[in-house]
Amino acid sequence: MESLVAWVKVTQKKRLQVIEVDADRQPSLARSLSVRRIPSLVMVKDRQVVGRLEGRATGRQIEELIRPHLG
Repeated sequence: MESLVAWVKVTQKKRLQVIEVDADRQPSLARSLSVRRIPSLVMVKDRQVVGRLEGRATGRQIEELIRPHLG
């Protein structure tokens, strides 16, 4: 997942802000985002969770998650 997160950071840096969070170091944030599995990718727009992928994800799955939210 780390390499996929890096891929999103590079390919979508003009459209998205990507922040990595260590759930062990930020448990309250992980709870507030309802993270149940590690790794998880949570997409937040206007302070609302608009999508999520839990567990390992492919580039295609990530693309399908973010595509509807990009202008």
